[in-house]
Amino acid sequence: MKEHALTDSVINQVNRQSGVTLIELVITIVVVGIAMSALISSLSTGIANSASPLWEGKALELSQAYLDEIIAMKFDENTPSGGSDLANVSVSCTAAGFNDGESRALFDDVDDYHNLSDSPPVLIDSTINMSEYANYSVDVQVACAGTEVGLNNDESAKRIRVTVTVPGGESRSVAIYKGNF
Repeated sequence: MKEHALTDSVINQVNRQSGVTLIELVITIVVVGIAMSALISSLSTGIANSASPLWEGKALELSQAYLDEIIAMKFDENTPSGGSDLANVSVSCTAAGFNDGESRALFDDVDDYHNLSDSPPVLIDSTINMSEYANYSVDVQVACAGTEVGLNNDESAKRIRVTVTVPGGESRSVAIYKGNF
């Protein structure tokens, strides 16, 4: 009897499979598939947005260059060089936007830049390599904004907003205020 029990034990061990069943294999494939789809989705989103920081940096550089050019100009046509002393000179904020019909090289006051739209951007006296910005566009808006910055009247300051549109179609805006003093 002992021999028969020993033989049955050996036969049972021989008949047992080592490995995985079909159900275990299918479950493994499903779990790996779900994990891979999540990984690929994350990577594709990252790859799609990989140029965004580059565009944002270039947009900021371009905005700053335009603002530097504009802020160096007089408040308006009637402002003397160096600004005005509000107690002695009455210079009002013109309705921002009358550019005197000048060419861009002759712009001499902030109002001349109102409604300026450059595509591709054009900077006067800039050290920036403008060939890198061929697919960008820049729009400038100038408005009277004295009360926005806490002044008693709306005519003592102007808001200059530069909007840069990057090649992906997104826009970035930067605004500053220029006072007449």
